[in-house]
Amino acid sequence: MKTFVEIVARPGPGGLTVLPVVRASGQLAVRRTGPTTVHLVATAFGPLGGDDAEVSLVVEEGACLAVRSVAAAIALPARGAIAPSAQRITASVDGVLDLRLEPTVVAAGAHHLAGLTVDLGPAGALTATEQVLLGRTGEEPGRWTGTVRVVREGRPLLNTTVGLGPDQPAWLPPVAPRAYASTVHIGDDEADVLTGDDAVRLPLPGGWVTTAWGSELHRVVRAATLLTPGAPVRVPA
Repeated sequence: MKTFVEIVARPGPGGLTVLPVVRASGQLAVRRTGPTTVHLVATAFGPLGGDDAEVSLVVEEGACLAVRSVAAAIALPARGAIAPSAQRITASVDGVLDLRLEPTVVAAGAHHLAGLTVDLGPAGALTATEQVLLGRTGEEPGRWTGTVRVVREGRPLLNTTVGLGPDQPAWLPPVAPRAYASTVHIGDDEADVLTGDDAVRLPLPGGWVTTAWGSELHRVVRAATLLTPGAPVRVPA
């Protein structure tokens, strides 16, 4: 199934943010839940192998947009299908984008591809999180491949790909983590290198990225949160 979501945030009268474009088709619907907040709502089970979702976000200068989801996504293998499911998020950001979706759970036998590409303007600010769990309770892990690319005015700030699960090159015993969390923040503040329990924070131009991994998602998320230097960009609800 093909899924497409498009959201445009634009500055309105009195410093408010207006959303002149909010549309969705396929497996996702969009609901505006606050002055600057939208939630993605699943309208079908999945994603299944072979499903493809594309999310396009535009945040104009002076506007703010917070994107959430109402529940975890469970990536499942399709019967007889060998193709992975995929979700690609592309964002053009001249204002403030706060992208924090619920975790992705990749069931046994499934392979999910996640991509985030962000083009920041001179005044653009970004906070984006990714949380992944391989396998549901009592089952073998699935596979997940995530790519994040952030550029500002054509200059690369972050370009990374992480592969988790069976047959992935870096997924080797004794580590072979089933849970992964990462946050990238680009704004006006930078941070030094800092390490924690199976977690690390690395500086970026105008920001930082945290990564944590382990066997339990709630512990991984906590480890990554402990490395967060103060509060990242938050869009008022």
